[in-house]
Formats: sequence, structure tokens, C-alpha cells
Amino acid sequence: MRKLFLISCMLVTTTPVFAQAVDANGAKALAETLSEYVGKKAIEKNIVAVVPDGDNYRITFSTAKLLESLSKQDYFKGDFGEYSLLTKPLADGSWNVSSTAVPGGSAEIATPTGPETIQWSVDNAYITGIFDPKIGAFSKASFAYGSVKMKSTSPTQDVEASANSAKSEMLGTAAPSGGVDFSSNQSAANFLETVTVKSPPPTDGSTAAPEELMKVVLSGGQIGVNAQGKGFRNLEFLDLWKFFIAHADESTLKDQQQADLKTKLLAALPFWDKLSGAYQFSDLNVETPLGPFAAKNMSQEVDFDGISKSGGYHYALRTNGLKYPTLPIPEWSVQFLPTDMELGFGTEGVDLDTVVRAAVADMDLKREKPFSDEFEANTAAAFMANPPKVVISKSFVRTADSELSVEGDVTFAALKPASHTTWEMTNFDAIVDRLTKASEQEPEIKDYIVFVKMAKDFGTQLPNGHIQWIVDQQADGSMSINGNPVKGPDPVVDPGSDDTGTAAPDDDTTMPDDPTQDNNVIVPDDEEDNSDTAPAPAQ
Repeated sequence: MRKLFLISCMLVTTTPVFAQAVDANGAKALAETLSEYVGKKAIEKNIVAVVPDGDNYRITFSTAKLLESLSKQDYFKGDFGEYSLLTKPLADGSWNVSSTAVPGGSAEIATPTGPETIQWSVDNAYITGIFDPKIGAFSKASFAYGSVKMKSTSPTQDVEASANSAKSEMLGTAAPSGGVDFSSNQSAANFLETVTVKSPPPTDGSTAAPEELMKVVLSGGQIGVNAQGKGFRNLEFLDLWKFFIAHADESTLKDQQQADLKTKLLAALPFWDKLSGAYQFSDLNVETPLGPFAAKNMSQEVDFDGISKSGGYHYALRTNGLKYPTLPIPEWSVQFLPTDMELGFGTEGVDLDTVVRAAVADMDLKREKPFSDEFEANTAAAFMANPPKVVISKSFVRTADSELSVEGDVTFAALKPASHTTWEMTNFDAIVDRLTKASEQEPEIKDYIVFVKMAKDFGTQLPNGHIQWIVDQQADGSMSINGNPVKGPDPVVDPGSDDTGTAAPDDDTTMPDDPTQDNNVIVPDDEEDNSDTAPAPAQ
């Protein structure tokens, strides 16, 4: 679907005039319109061709003719077949778009260590939809194929992949704020990928066959991909693309042309209002030399604001139902392996609007450096004065016994971090009990139990039995847990001094890695020494 989408987008400037009659004159007019987006040479050399086909126009993209038009070289060769679609102009100005074939192909790249190749095939594919030039997108489209296969080889790695029963749907409407709102959902079943790692090619001139070093097989019951956009500036991006095609053969842009480019760049802001997407696997299995790893579900999610004064950009990784093979680890530690996990983080308060607008104003493509040193210095200074905030969305790791979660934020005023995070653990005592039992076989574990119990002393027990730690770290290095100071500010060092502020230990027996030996750290049980400086931690 992606391969055909760009050609479909070329219809953006067409009008209902072609709906009056499908003939050679209409095909010529449509080809002239497409030349603004693919270049006149593409039309002249039949890389892109338009001909009448019944009551449709057939648009064909020939990859063979494209490769023929390139300068002769020995680095790359390929055969991608011909991509064609039927476009039928409708009375309301939109276009019916359809295709029943997505050809396979192959490519080969010459590298210093040997050739790298890739081949692919797609069976029983079709695409159909309504393209609306007024929004520069499909108002409705669907795509499906029976199966897809891919195989790649290189001197050190071979990959084979396949998937079946793929389908996709997309909807688009004009956005109230400008641009287009769209949604897209895709899925495929029975995903299978085999990765074989081989020994490097011999360097002594021999022709010995490569040795298989490792094989990993990934399989999944279903793959899902979805995307959503709000206010995506399709028409403005197409206008920019049209500008680049029109000036592709020019080494430099004249002043008026640069002014036109800047106007078009600013018109495309904020690029989109909101853009999000997710990638999901279900029933994922990974066969490795260690044995099989598995996950019931695994997904990745992204959520991006457009270019704004205070944008947010977020990422999340989620997985559950994790299973492991027999691993070369102590038996007692198996219960500490994660069964479910979520990790979410991002940035907020990002002012990209000021940076982008200043970059466009400063840009001069006739200079050796398009952006001036002054602009780069001002941008760096502005970032240091007002850096974005890092946010940690509710994240957790769950094991057979307990769950540890965290959420909060980190700021960087003057590039000095300050954070506020809330940590929470369930079934804390079960962790202690399991470590205590394990220490019967491995006595050294007792050393760690001391620190685990100390962590509980710092925490607050909630009504639901969870242990909570609210950790505040200030920019001066001081830290408190649940409002109780546990570390003072970092020593202030004279910038002109070589003194790092760290004193050498007075006694060879001092343990620098032991927090109970750090005079700057307040230990919960150290009430005699710190009763005047810190309240007892909350229980």
C-alpha cells in the first residue's frame, strides 16, 4: 500500500475536468500534472506513464526504466517490476483508485565483504479506495494480500520472513484546524522470521563455506500496526515536494526562490497537531540457542505533538506473559525474572516552534553552512536556559512475587537535574523471605538483605500494604525520601580550584561503596548521630 500511496497522492491537484471524458487528451493532461511531482524526465522517459484504460486511467511506474535512467554503476542492481493502478475520476472531484497486483522483486548490493541480496514476493494483493484531492489523502481505502515472503542474504547473516492474511483500512477527513485527520489499522497473521548468523568470510583467499554460528527464529500469531493523525498537513507537504521537484536540477536557489521555500516551510507548520502509532505482537515466540523465550503480548507506542511552543513526545513499551527457557542462573533467582513489564517515558514543554521559525529565518542555502554560528549559539543557549522536562509515565516490572512501579519527572535547570519520583512495591516481605531462604545456600546474599531491609525502613506502608517511596532530588544534589532528608547538598567547588570536594578516607577500612559510611547520607537507624538534623522516616 505504501508503494502505491505516493503515486495516488499525485492526483491532489487534479480537477473534475478529467471526469468529462477518459481519452488520450485527458491522459496527457494528467501526465503533465503528475510531472510536477515526479519530474518531467520521469514522464518523458516513461518511468511514469498514463494511458486510458476503459473508463479509467492506468498509471504505471516502471522501476526498470528508472534504473536505466541512472548513471551507470556496479554498486547496485535490481528488478522491482512495474507498479500500476487504475484511477477513475468521479464527478465530485475525487478519484476511485484500485490495483490488483503488487509485484515481487529483487536487489543486489556490492559490498567490500561480498554481495548482499534481497528478494520478495506478494500474493493475491489488492488495493481500493477513494482519493480526495481537497484533503490530499484517501477518504477511505483498504488493502489486503494473501501472503508476503522475503529473503535476504549477506556475507554474515541470512534472513527469511513471511506473513499471511494481511489487511488494512484507512480513513481520512478534513481537520477543523487545517490538514487532515486520519486513522489506519493493519494486521497480519502467522508472522515467521528466521535469522541465521554466519562466520565472516575468510580473508586468506580460501573458498571455505561459512559456518553457521547462531540461528534465531521469531514467530507470532498476529502483528498489528495502527496510526492516527490529527491536523496532518498533507497539502502543504505536497506543495513542498512540488517545489523541490521544480528546482531539483538547480545547484543554488535565487533570493526569491529561497523566500518562496521559507514561505512554504512556515505554511506547513506545525506539520501535524498530534501523531500517534502502535506496533503489537501477540503470542510471540523467540527460539534461541539458549532455548525458547515467549511473550503473550508485546507492543510499542509513540505519541508526538506537532511543532509547538510546548510540545510533548512520548514512547511506551509494554509486554506481558513473559516466559523463559532454563537459564544458567541460580534457581532461587528465577522468581525474580519479570513476567510483565511496562516502560513509558517522554519529554514535555519542548519549544520547537521558536527553534524551527528561527532556523527558517536564518537559513541561507547559498552559504557554505546553511545556518549561521549565531543561530546555533542562540539555540544552544535557549536550550540550556529552558530545557524540556523528562516525564516517566506509570512504569512497572512485575515478577512472580511482587511489582515495582515508578512515575515522576526530571527537570534540568541550568543542566542540573532535579527529580520527583514515586516508587511503589507490592508484597515487599515476600522478597525478603525469598532472599532469606536463598541465603541458606548462598550466605553472601545476607549482605544484600541488609540493604533491602534498609530500603523498607525508608518507605511508607500504605493502607493496601504497598511500600511507597517519594524521592525528591534537588539541583544541588540533596535528596529526601518521603520528606525525610537522606543526603545533603553536594560540596560547592571553586571553579578555579582543582579540589573535587572529595576528602580521602581517614581509615583504610572505610568502605566508599557503603552508604552507611558516607557522612552526607542519613541512615534510618542512625538516630543518635542525626537526631538533630533529620526526623525519623515515616513508617
